Amino acid sequence: MKSQYLQNPPVRFRTKTAALYTWCAGLVALSVLLALAYSGGPLALLKQGWGALLIAYAIWYLLGRSDVLVDQDAITVRNPFVNHTVNYAALIDISTRYHLTLVTATKRYQAFGVPANGMLASLTAHRQDLRNLPAITYAVGSAVRTSDLPNSAAGALALMIRGYWQEQVEDGALDGVEPVQISALDVRGILTCGALVFLTVVGLFL
Repeated sequence: MKSQYLQNPPVRFRTKTAALYTWCAGLVALSVLLALAYSGGPLALLKQGWGALLIAYAIWYLLGRSDVLVDQDAITVRNPFVNHTVNYAALIDISTRYHLTLVTATKRYQAFGVPANGMLASLTAHRQDLRNLPAITYAVGSAVRTSDLPNSAAGALALMIRGYWQEQVEDGALDGVEPVQISALDVRGILTCGALVFLTVVGLFL
């Protein structure tokens, strides 16, 4: 049965500002490298250029890379230095307090790249935004947390995950499915950061 909430999976989600951070970091790094090349030539680039690359990479890695991938079987959260994969059978809640967070019986997996921005969303919310949400969204008295509003970044993603999760439960698709929670270090990202830090330090002594 086609899902009402998860259409054309997998769906990758990152905040709209991620691209802005990435472009700004790249432009700043390029400007610094051009200025160094113009004023000091290749030696200046070798000494100080690595620092500019390190800063640009760090901004992208922390703010531009982080995302959440929602698929039919599991959700993958890419955070700085570590990636988490959680299947729907392991979920017991989806929280939007501070950040979108996958809650299981043993751990909480916070999505660094999807912060809650409920205060801003509440200013533009409409009454219809509170209707026909997945049952897990509502608190006592049918109240909805501002960060759960579907016109916010965390709320929109939470709506997709909760809705699809509820469909899976109601269809019995999770019956007998073993909970899966996997955390893995982002080895490539860690090595790249380490290499840039090393080259930046070496450049200071040249």
